Amino acid sequence: MRKILEFPSINEDDVGKVAKIIDFIAHNLDKDCSHELSVLQNVTGKSHTVEEFAEYWGWTDLDNLARMTLTKEPPYVNDLDRVELETIIGIIRESIISGKDDIGGYYGELIHKSMSIPDVIGYIMSDEDVKNIADKMLSAKDNVILL
Repeated sequence: MRKILEFPSINEDDVGKVAKIIDFIAHNLDKDCSHELSVLQNVTGKSHTVEEFAEYWGWTDLDNLARMTLTKEPPYVNDLDRVELETIIGIIRESIISGKDDIGGYYGELIHKSMSIPDVIGYIMSDEDVKNIADKMLSAKDNVILL
C-alpha cells in the first residue's frame, strides 16, 4: 500500500491522557469544559466540541475514542485505484470484527473524502464480497450532487 494510505501512528503515551480528558468532558457536559477542550486541542492538533464525547459508551469504548481523537485526519487521495480500494474495504471489515473503531473510522472517512461516497459503512456492511462492494463504490464515485 502506498505511504499516503498507511494508517498514521499515534503517540501511545498520549492515549491515557486523552482518555482521561474525554471521560471528564463526557461526565461534565453541563459544565464549562473549555480548558479541557483546549488541552485536548494542544495534544491532538484538532478542535473538538463537548458533544463529540457525549455518551460515547453507547457506540465505542474510551480507549478507541481516545485513539480516534489522536489519529490525524485522513487525506484526500484523488487517484485511489481498485486494488487499493479493495484492500481498504478489507481493512475496514477486519476493524469492525476486531473492534478497532479508530482504524475503521479512519479508512471509512478516507474513502468518503477521496471518492465522494456517502454512507461508506453501508456499502461495507452489506453481505456482498469485497469485489462487488468495490464495483458499487466505483460506479457511485462522483455521482453525488452537492447542494
